[in-house]
Amino acid sequence: MLAIILLPIGILLGIAKVLITRLDLLNSLMVGAVPAFLIRNMGFETRTSWIIFGATALMAFIIQHMFKIGKVLFGIWGCLAVGILCYLFRDSSPYNTRMITAGVGMAIAAVMNFGFWMFEE
Repeated sequence: MLAIILLPIGILLGIAKVLITRLDLLNSLMVGAVPAFLIRNMGFETRTSWIIFGATALMAFIIQHMFKIGKVLFGIWGCLAVGILCYLFRDSSPYNTRMITAGVGMAIAAVMNFGFWMFEE
């Protein structure tokens, strides 16, 4: 019984570990989410939206590994996305607290991206 409870937790922790240790993959997924958000109200089928998301994420992943400017641009986008998500995380918090949380989240994401790309090469 305990194994049934712990199995989903272990799977989620494993996914989180992969996304944290492979920031290029996480940045690509965040870039892939942009067109998905832009077309969500256009009446496309769900399958089409997933195809667009996957194609954009794959293209971003390849560009990051081919060009240094791709690493920089998608890393900046990843930092901005983390800042936006940190800001939106708690709507009930005061404005100053939300801005500080967003700034800290962006700083942590920037340090992690910088470290990942420095040790990758």
